[in-house]
Amino acid sequence: MKALSTSLFIAAITLLGACTGTPTLEETPSSEFAGLNVVSSSGFSKAWGRPGTKLTEYKVIDAQTLQSANAEIVQPSSSGSVWSRKDWELTAEREQALASAWNKAVEDAAAKHGLDTSGSGDKVLRIETEITRIAPSVNAGEMQNSPGRSTVYTEDSGDASVEFRLYDQASGELLVVIRDNRRVGSQMWGRASTVSISADVRNLLSSWANRLLSRVSGN
Repeated sequence: MKALSTSLFIAAITLLGACTGTPTLEETPSSEFAGLNVVSSSGFSKAWGRPGTKLTEYKVIDAQTLQSANAEIVQPSSSGSVWSRKDWELTAEREQALASAWNKAVEDAAAKHGLDTSGSGDKVLRIETEITRIAPSVNAGEMQNSPGRSTVYTEDSGDASVEFRLYDQASGELLVVIRDNRRVGSQMWGRASTVSISADVRNLLSSWANRLLSRVSGN
């Protein structure tokens, strides 16, 4: 696969900032997003960008409320032959807790990277974030067999997937789409009877916010 011309290659560098390896805007167009091309070595699982986009020109962001209602919930295997009926659920309360944790993660990351989160100005980057998949590490029925434990610790941690869509606020043009999947540490999503967000989930959201906004700010 051939990379694009030098000018677009430079645009790809500007697009996703300092990453692991050298980000390259490929010739391959996205099959999902019109006008976007594949970006390799982006530091995320998958990324697509619009040629010529310069994220570092955006100093103001408008981070929308994190969405998770449509996330695929992958229930962990039961230790028995029959699945428990008390599977882990993404309740409205958990959705709100995730959204609040993400909002704080973005605010903290924006302050670190010198970005204005007011959403006001002539050049604003709108950021839409959606959790697309959650895979807790332990069956909820097994959690219920451990009374008194507010958090589950397991050797096999779970994972979560996210999608970011970055738009120019004024024109509504889609500039970047990023998808990422990360393992979560052993401190997981909490018992089925709670709505708590564990420290490892907060750390995951913070890591995503910092990585994303470092690409926007270029530092």
